This record gives sequence, structure tokens and C-alpha cells, in this order.
Amino acid sequence: MQILVIILFMLLGSPVGAAVPSDECINCHEEFKKRPPHESIACTDCHTGIKEIPHEEKLARPTCNACHHRTVARFSAGIHKSKGIDCKQCHELHGKNKGKGEVCASCHSDVTHKKLPSREKHLATLNSVACHGKPDKSGITATVTLPKGATLDRKIIDRDGNGFADPAEWHAFEALLDQKFKGFKLQKQYWAYGDNHEIMPKAADCGECHEKRTRFAGAEGRINDTTGYSIPVAPSVFIPEFPSLREFPRTVHGQKGVLCIDCHVTKNKITDKVCVRCHEQVYHTYEKSIHAKKGATSCTDCHNPHLIKTYKEFNAKERIAICSRCHKDYISRHEWLPNTTLHFEYLECTTCHSPGSEKSMVFFFADNKNNKKTPVQYEALERVFGQNIHLKSVINNYAENIVKGEEVGRFVVDLKKKMGEGIFVDAEIIVTKVHHDYSVTRLKERNCVTCHSPQAHFYNSMYLLLPEKDRHIYVPVKGTLLSVYPIGMALDIYILGEEKITKDDVYALLGKAPEGSPAYAKRLGFKLIDLVGVILVILVILSIMAHALLRILVKR
Repeated sequence: MQILVIILFMLLGSPVGAAVPSDECINCHEEFKKRPPHESIACTDCHTGIKEIPHEEKLARPTCNACHHRTVARFSAGIHKSKGIDCKQCHELHGKNKGKGEVCASCHSDVTHKKLPSREKHLATLNSVACHGKPDKSGITATVTLPKGATLDRKIIDRDGNGFADPAEWHAFEALLDQKFKGFKLQKQYWAYGDNHEIMPKAADCGECHEKRTRFAGAEGRINDTTGYSIPVAPSVFIPEFPSLREFPRTVHGQKGVLCIDCHVTKNKITDKVCVRCHEQVYHTYEKSIHAKKGATSCTDCHNPHLIKTYKEFNAKERIAICSRCHKDYISRHEWLPNTTLHFEYLECTTCHSPGSEKSMVFFFADNKNNKKTPVQYEALERVFGQNIHLKSVINNYAENIVKGEEVGRFVVDLKKKMGEGIFVDAEIIVTKVHHDYSVTRLKERNCVTCHSPQAHFYNSMYLLLPEKDRHIYVPVKGTLLSVYPIGMALDIYILGEEKITKDDVYALLGKAPEGSPAYAKRLGFKLIDLVGVILVILVILSIMAHALLRILVKR
């Protein structure tokens, strides 16, 4: 015990090897008495060569890497290090920052960003890390603050219940805010977190945000009401998408041999005059419509000429998203429509608003996972059937131009075995041949029989949409597809094209058609379901009455 005490006394009491207190340094270097942000460390933590006072005249220069090794590593990877800039040119090591580096303009005051599209908007919403650095995290937050006491059901935003707000849903939500929540606030924040020391030689190109989504890949809507919640939102709502030059050959225009300079003859925005050179007939139809007469839109407001997908490959919701960029209130304007949400799940705007267009019932293979329906993509089919698969040849056993219902039924059963029980056939009523006159509103007509009747026009135009490697193809199908058991039971669209059963239908079934009509003049189709239901109800009522009568008779 005595030996231990002696050793501790020697270590604590001996001045040999003891660090020089910072107070002794300050006696000579009073100007460094206040030295934020380094007040918490001793002078000798950086000036390791000082062993005693007075110290040597020339000391080794301290390195920041001893404590700030991660920052130094990121700084070394950036442009500033290669330009010969070191820490002390921006940081006063014994005191406050010099002011340099706190904002980019302190050194780069002459940068104008003249070549940056929408310059004011970009500079007002983005920080330097977003474009010139390497963000560790980035995203978009749209915060909606409702008036005090107001509430907003999550289902109003996420109408299809898939936990995600697509562009059409968000546009409809913004329209609802304008109409029913006076005094609301919508703030959009484009945030990017990273190290300001790692500034890259070149700024990020446009494609990192607008194409590849390596920056701002996610967006979130925050609803501040009496409860408060968040919901993921498609980032394309806040940042428009376009493909790169590398992808352009895959676009519709690229495949037709159109070059950039064919349209971009000047630096100005593309005008309709450029489009008319190839699409003259289409434009002559459009120029007579209400959109053109009121000067509401130009061709490129609705059509992105750089898209890889053709208009035919767009599903109903994607087409609605184009219209809803301007017509954000499309949901509220159609509240008269029964089951409004269900209608917009399977119809697009032009189905009703462009009478001259050809409407078709288009079937496609879909997968239902976690109550979220998604079309089956070519890549998933290729993993099951092998590379370069052509579905038409697999489904169509008879090599005919028209696919039969039983052929699709057998294929669905096979898909269920290979890809899971969630596989089914879904359908939409969409335009397959566009007529560019959308002047008819149909809001006053409100004629349900246009679609809900055996004579509905789309029964004469039915297709099966098949994904191929580089495109989608439309294959004509027979109407018997609707009656195939594995398909029909899974379709919300099953009831389309049918009216309630009428007295005339019953007469036709019994061979007693009304005067002037031959027997069986009407095809019952799915109305037979209604008839069976009526018969079952009648049988149940008769059974109950018979049972009651027998009870009475037995008791007597």
C-alpha cells in the first residue's frame, strides 16, 4: 500500500512530462485568450511540440486532421483543396471565422448563374450543397397548415388507399384546399444536408434531379391539422421529369429519327409552330377546340416530347395527371358522379370530354400486393419465362389476330402458379385513338347510359395490353373475355355495360316478347345475374311463407 501511494505521488506531483497549462500560454499570447470554437481544448493539444515554457522559437505547424479527420478528408476530395486553399484562409484558428466560407458569395460574388434555367427559382429554393456538393441526404417537404380547428382525413389525399399520393391525387388535394380551407398555408422546402467543405469541381447536371433522381428522390406531405400526419408524395409533383440525351433515342421522336436541332432551332421555348411541321392534321383539329381558342395551352403543356413511353402506354391515372396539372379541381367538379373515385380509377378525362376519340376497354395483367394494384412489367415476366419473351405467341395458341377469352384465362392460371395468387386481369376504359377536340364538357348531360348499356361503344373495341421489351402492344380480344371465371370475378369493372333487368327482359326470356318485338330479341348478358338474384329472393320469400303455412296447419 505504501508503495502504491509513493508511485501516485510521483506521477501526480512530478513536473516531468506534465502538459503546459494554457494559462501560461495566455500570459504571453493575450490576444488568444478568447478563441472560439477551440476554447474547450488546451493549446498543447494542437501545438504538440511545446513541452515547457519558454518554448522553442519555431514550432511545427499544427494539423487540423488530428481532430477533424473526416472533414479534412471530404475537403481534400473537393475543388477548394486542389486550388491551394487551406483551413486558415476561411477559419481564424484562434478565434471566430473570418467570414469567408459562411456563404458562397463571400468569395464568389461575381457568379451570375446565367445559364441556369429558371435561375431565380433555383437560387431561392436550393442551397450550395444541393448543386455543388455531395448531399448525404436530400428530399422535398410540402407542409400544409390548415386553419385552427380544421381536420383533413388522410383518405382525401390518398384516395386509392395505397399509402402514397400520386400526381393526380396531389393536384386534386391542392384544389380542395383552395375551395374549402380558406387561410391555409402550403410551404415547400427542398432540403439537402451535406458537408460544405466538399464542394465538387462541377455542379450537378440537371438529370440528377429531373431524370435519375439521385438528388431529391423522395418527397413528403406534412398535414398540420388537429392531429397531424405525413404521407409520401411522388417527387415529380414538385420536380418535373425528363430523360437525358442518352435516353432520347428510345423516345417516340428519337425512334422516328427526329434530332434535337429539328425542334430546338433557337434557345427560346418550343412553340406550336415546330409541332405543326409534322402534326399538321392533328393541330388543325386542336386549333378549333376550346383550349386553343382561349390560348390556354400549347402542345408541350400536355405533351412532353422527350418521354420514352407513348401516349398509348399511359394508364388512366397517368393521363389524368396530365390534365390535373391545370384542372386541379376535377374531383369536386365531378361529385355528381356516383362512386367518383371508382370512376377515375378506371376512366381518363378524354373518355368523356373528347367524343370524337375512339374509346376501348383495355385489359392488362396486374399484381395485387398489400392491397396495392400494380401492372405486371416486362422485367417480371422475363424472370419467369426467360429473355426476349413475346407474350402474344405464348397466349395465342391458334396464332390468330384476336385473342380468345379462354386463352387469357389459361394464361392467368399459369401466371398465378408462377408469380403468386395476387395475379389477375384488370381493365380500364381509355382512349386508343385520340381526337384533339376536348370542347364537350358533358357536365350538363350526365348520361350514365352512354357507358352503362349493352350498346356501349367500347364493347366493339377491346384490347389486351401486352408489355414487350421496348414497347407495349395492343392485341384485339373477343368480348367473351369478360365471362372468363378467373378474370371476371376479380374486376371492379365487371358491372360496366349493363342496366338493371327490366320487364321486357323477363318477357324475352319466357318467349313472350312485347308486341312488335321478336322473342329473345334482347341479349341478357350479365343481366342474367340480376335475374338469378330476383329469382333467389322470390324463392326465399316463398319458402318462408310455405314454412309459416305448414306450422299453422300442423298446430291445427
